[in-house]
Amino acid sequence: MSKTKGLLLLILAILVGVFAWENNQPTPPLKLFGLDLMVFPTFIIVYSCLLIGFAAGWVAHALRIKKKKRQAAAASVQTPEEPEPQKTQEAQ
Repeated sequence: MSKTKGLLLLILAILVGVFAWENNQPTPPLKLFGLDLMVFPTFIIVYSCLLIGFAAGWVAHALRIKKKKRQAAAASVQTPEEPEPQKTQEAQ
């Protein structure tokens, strides 16, 4: 790993840690149909949303790549039709 990449990764880790440290107070309880579900700290809610979005994008990308590979394989298997022989005009 290059020094620049390692430094950027370290800065990102510090920022994630500082965000979690500053946002560790509990939020109001999550409600669904009037029922109180759970109380989570703010940073857990934010990080879970980021992870769900990352996973959804990753799956969508993988499905798109799979579809393109399938189409490419289908196109390479199909043989082009033979052209009709051209009729030559006989000299009279």
